[in-house]
Amino acid sequence: LKPRPLRLGGPASQPPRRAAAMERVALSKRCREPSRMRAGGAAAHRLLGLAALLSLPPAAAVSTLCPLPWNANASMPNGINLEAVCPYGTRLKGFDVTIPPNMKMVSVEFFCVLWGIIPFLVIGVSVLDMLISAVRLRGLGTRETCFLGFVGFMTGCNELVFKRWAMEPRPDHSCNFSCGFPSGHSVMSCGFFMLMFLDAVFRTMPRVPLNLADAREYELATSGRKTIFGWTLREIAVSDFRAWATFMPLSRAHTLNQADFCCFALAWGVLLLPVPFSRLVLNDHTPKQVMLGSLIGLTEAVMYFGLMRIMQQNYNHLLGQRVFGAFVHNFPLPVYEAISKTCKVLAKAEEPPHGSATSPKVPLSLQMQRLHGELEWYIKQLEPTCTWASFDEDGIVAAREMGRLQGLQDDIERRLEVEGLGLAKLADDSASSD
Repeated sequence: LKPRPLRLGGPASQPPRRAAAMERVALSKRCREPSRMRAGGAAAHRLLGLAALLSLPPAAAVSTLCPLPWNANASMPNGINLEAVCPYGTRLKGFDVTIPPNMKMVSVEFFCVLWGIIPFLVIGVSVLDMLISAVRLRGLGTRETCFLGFVGFMTGCNELVFKRWAMEPRPDHSCNFSCGFPSGHSVMSCGFFMLMFLDAVFRTMPRVPLNLADAREYELATSGRKTIFGWTLREIAVSDFRAWATFMPLSRAHTLNQADFCCFALAWGVLLLPVPFSRLVLNDHTPKQVMLGSLIGLTEAVMYFGLMRIMQQNYNHLLGQRVFGAFVHNFPLPVYEAISKTCKVLAKAEEPPHGSATSPKVPLSLQMQRLHGELEWYIKQLEPTCTWASFDEDGIVAAREMGRLQGLQDDIERRLEVEGLGLAKLADDSASSD
């Protein structure tokens, strides 16, 4: 028998204990080493990072790999033995969730596993919501596109920036060997909730009677009905149907009342807020990874919401119209903002012209024409969406809002007539200028 050739300086040429120590040192260096220093795996890492943005959500967490003690092998590519069996449970592939051994169906670990799947489930049903809206609108809705754009923004920052920069492994008892900083589940769950919360807060407007005539009609419609905290059964149980007829955290309704906001925020809070804590229970992340991941998700949501608000304010006049060929604008501002903007424009139009005043970028006449079209879109949304969920107070609220919007439309038409303009003439002028 010929002796086995040994590599000088390799683990096989050293005593067993020293070889194991050298292997651990090499492993620690490999975890901290930037991906650009790994000549053999750099191209694969870039392809996996690109696939995280283009593929379905369950495949988004495999772009960076950090070996753990149970599967570390410095002699294999990326220092990982992909055939090693995790002694601490089972890895749920595609979701980066560790299923503990001997897990009972009704236990804390069971619900933590479910919460670990929820962020990806939200993304999946949001894609389904976008497809349903695309068939109904005959184009991609801007509301659905905004949310999925936020998903892509978070995924790109998490997988292509933060994880590649930190290259920090997960806890030793985790069965997932993708890098753990920051926690992708925490980024998504906190980001989704913050985006939902900010959007819902800006859409909330109390729907209560503000004059004596409306109060009399409301009392007649709700007389004899039990109320809880001042809300009727409709406001608590049924609420606004359009607010719930969605699979994504962005409400379909343009305006929410107090009950709508409380129910909407409570439902999404129960689904999303426990996700970071579940990652600690399953030993899939350290407290630092979860805490910083949550802060990153909150920060990204605030930044994205600011950009989203700017786009809504600039393009609200295109509601119901096709934008850039493939998109249909269905993500409006709340109705009270459209009313406020209309009142401000009418007030400016009544002011006498000043010689030193700077002219607006968009002429007031064109602004009034656009606001007239916006108000018409909001009037069409007052039609009932489901008859079985309609109550008498729904008709009262709809009639009150419709009267207010139509009154503003009449004010716009009268103001344009005073200036010697009309909606038809303005529409012809804008079409000829285009």
